[in-house]
Amino acid sequence: MRILHYVDENNLSWSKPWLDLLAKIREMDSSIEHFVVCRPGGTLAERAREEGFKVLEYRPMFAWNPALCRGFDNLLEEIKPDVIHTRLSSAAFIGSYWGKKKNIPVAATVDKFPKGRYYANSTLLIAPSTAIAKHMESQGFSTDRIKVVANPVAVKKYEPNLKEREKLRNQEDVKPSELVILGMGRFVPWKGFDLLIRAVGALGADRPISLWLVGDGPMREELVKLAEEVFRGLSNRRVKFFPFAKDVRPFLWASDLFVQPSYHVPGSGGPEAFGIALLEAMASGLPVVAFACGGTLDLVRDGHNGWLAEPGNLDSLREVLQKALHAVPDEAKSLNAIEEAKRYDVATIAEKSLELYRELAR
Repeated sequence: MRILHYVDENNLSWSKPWLDLLAKIREMDSSIEHFVVCRPGGTLAERAREEGFKVLEYRPMFAWNPALCRGFDNLLEEIKPDVIHTRLSSAAFIGSYWGKKKNIPVAATVDKFPKGRYYANSTLLIAPSTAIAKHMESQGFSTDRIKVVANPVAVKKYEPNLKEREKLRNQEDVKPSELVILGMGRFVPWKGFDLLIRAVGALGADRPISLWLVGDGPMREELVKLAEEVFRGLSNRRVKFFPFAKDVRPFLWASDLFVQPSYHVPGSGGPEAFGIALLEAMASGLPVVAFACGGTLDLVRDGHNGWLAEPGNLDSLREVLQKALHAVPDEAKSLNAIEEAKRYDVATIAEKSLELYRELAR
């Protein structure tokens, strides 16, 4: 069976878990051939090739009108896929149009909270979370066209590593009594990293605290300036920004608590559709703090493997962080976090994906 995976992008923050999933599917069924189609430039094509996948680069000239994207038509003739699997709205718009014309079934993973028109021609919608499934139902899609299949994490690769933990903490001059709070992702307005900075700055704590922020994006300079203002004069608080990391595991292993902030504002891009960084943190044994909205509600059980704050509420985030810091280290929550992450292990998600591909191909 030939699967054409179409992503109308050239850089993806979640490329690693996605490529891990394709590799696991290939391992489970050697008759599956994966073809990755993405935009030229960036890192996605390079990483896919490193993993041994066949990559074709395609830049649509008229993404707003799939009928004019004849280049994609040519790709279908070349690859002759049994199933097309798209990620992101523009890929779904183009891929499902040509899939319908060529009578090729199209599975479209819905990564955010989009308008339904981009997915109208898709055979099947794959929602990474219950929140996304409900959103697509509200857009007029019937429940029998929607399947919830979460994004994966290779749990074994994230098992806590004490040696790497000590190595990075020593490198960053972290004191034995110091607590490290970690946030990572794209620095964009709806992510709410400004809330995290303000909340950590307002904490009342005797123990020293370091806030590590890993990632990049258009708000980086603004967040750096905000952190300088908020942490100025606080002798037992530190903040450090790290660039986007291809491998985030050392940061997870060296931290004591992971926080995923997010605004819940309609039309802003939020809330989190799923939260792959949250899942990676849980697989690393980190208790987590997140806002009670979007895909987060599938992953975090308040008081069990982490804590939930009121969406977009600074005071609520500060109060929850205060509670979490009093509990850390919490061995029970760490074990619960790992057990919860195992539900989303790459092998489990690969089995579900394989079943869907076979069903569609039939």
